[in-house]
Amino acid sequence: MRRDQKSFAYANGGKARKFDDAGKSNLLLAIVPERDVALQAAEIGRTVSQRHRLSTGFRSHDRMHVSLNAVGKYADFPEDIVFAVSAAMATVKAAPFEVTFDRVMHVASANAVVLGNAVRSEEIMDLHVQLAKEMWAVGLTFSYNPRFMPHMTLLDDAAPVAEHRLVEPVSWIAREFVLIRSVTGKSDYDFIDRWPLLD
Repeated sequence: MRRDQKSFAYANGGKARKFDDAGKSNLLLAIVPERDVALQAAEIGRTVSQRHRLSTGFRSHDRMHVSLNAVGKYADFPEDIVFAVSAAMATVKAAPFEVTFDRVMHVASANAVVLGNAVRSEEIMDLHVQLAKEMWAVGLTFSYNPRFMPHMTLLDDAAPVAEHRLVEPVSWIAREFVLIRSVTGKSDYDFIDRWPLLD
């Protein structure tokens, strides 16, 4: 850290810099589950949707992810931002860790039904903080939330769904994190880059 550089948590008057919500391309850093785990999560979403007769469809297995840090929303594909993010993320050092979600929850602020856990994963929180620091260090817009609670969205719906434990938790070992691009109006994701978590 440079001598004239403030701690990232207190940069910009003590708040993380905001990114513009308008745009077609949404970039984010995330953890993606293994295919069999993603299929398990999608089936849970389908069951919840049917049981509660929700109006919105559940997410397909290939859209399952755990968001770590938002990068920003842009009117087109920002090659310069992607290049800068890729270079910054290449310096991240973290070991593989277990991800476990043991319950279905409704997040009113996001109008979403998600997989979550009553106890926050410190490994995911540590990675969230490290990614924010690396982005800040190279002058990128970063997202940092000290109350960050990891979750995986099953479906987007405003209807309240009572929190309940799963008979079988959703669990896997995270061995990499990825840069995802979602485009407004499209249901699929583009996986732009990925970085391994090494022992």
